[in-house]
Amino acid sequence: MPVPAIMRGMAEGGKPAHEGRVAFVTGGGRGIGAATAKLLAREGAAVAVAARTEKEVVGVAREISASGGEALPLRLDVTDEVSVSEAFQRTREELGPADILVNNAGLPGVPLPVAATEPAGWRRVFEVNVTGAFLCAREALPQMAAGNWGRIINVSSAAARHPMAGMAAYSASKATLDQLTRVLALEGKPNNIAAICVYPGVVDTRMQEESRSFGAEVVGESLHRMFNNYRDFGVLRRPEEPAGLISYLCTQEAARLNGHIIRLEQLATLRGDK
Repeated sequence: MPVPAIMRGMAEGGKPAHEGRVAFVTGGGRGIGAATAKLLAREGAAVAVAARTEKEVVGVAREISASGGEALPLRLDVTDEVSVSEAFQRTREELGPADILVNNAGLPGVPLPVAATEPAGWRRVFEVNVTGAFLCAREALPQMAAGNWGRIINVSSAAARHPMAGMAAYSASKATLDQLTRVLALEGKPNNIAAICVYPGVVDTRMQEESRSFGAEVVGESLHRMFNNYRDFGVLRRPEEPAGLISYLCTQEAARLNGHIIRLEQLATLRGDK
């Protein structure tokens, strides 16, 4: 059985799957964002690698360049309108208009019961997880519409549908991101722009490390045990796994999934793997 082209990072006709595309990846300095930026670059895209920590995005961009790809490191605060606008402007000037946007920047917040959650902490989670995606999409949409093609991939979480005690801000913010994705799908469709949401599963990232670091005296015994069990029982996924799903969703073939929420477990079926 021949291997599907997209599994080899190739589009129909033997070209790299994302040749000629410009991708803008938030939270690109580590974890899922870094793995996604590297994969999109290997598959032909010029990539703007954006995150708050300059050292991390510079490192990812250098790795891409050393492998023959094209990358632009950008220090970005997704919650700041000016920072977002300037980052997209630099991307246009140095790489071209972004026609792929991966909204990966995310924040879990401190997992606390609602009664113990400070309003500032609640707002901060929403600013990063929802407002950041909104600001980036707002900048990207006109560029995509001008080119009559685009992909907006929002990295969400199954916590949006399966609430857990102590995770109110994170769960509610991801549910909001899911609905934002559906609206973007409706608004983008006339201009051949697809917006798709991803549930990556439990991934071995800095976010998981931070979640494990909270003591049981802070987050409660149940959450503390759950976060540590993810690691201890070997259920954490490598960041490269959801990166593969995100890359697939940026292809022309994935246009049919506009407005959908896709779990990592669905990738093999979507690609037609045997």
